[in-house]
Amino acid sequence: MSIKWAPEAREDVDRLADFVARYDPVRADEIEKELSEAPKTLLQFSRRGPRLSEFDPREIREFRIDRYLLRYELAGTDIVVLRFFHAREDRF
Repeated sequence: MSIKWAPEAREDVDRLADFVARYDPVRADEIEKELSEAPKTLLQFSRRGPRLSEFDPREIREFRIDRYLLRYELAGTDIVVLRFFHAREDRF
């Protein structure tokens, strides 16, 4: 399996880090690194987190990383990182 990033996911990581940087630049750097590295854990167990039925038949899942949610899709032999959100963020 390989990991691919949607442009929106990279933008999300930047957006979330920029928000934290206003209050704590050091923590913002840590968050950016944590979120950037998190998808690698999917290489060991790709079906982590619940499947989101509203996207059927696509296999889109979401799992929590501290206060953040990683939404990703299993597509053939690829893990596609789709989005990152803060758990308290209004996503709709």
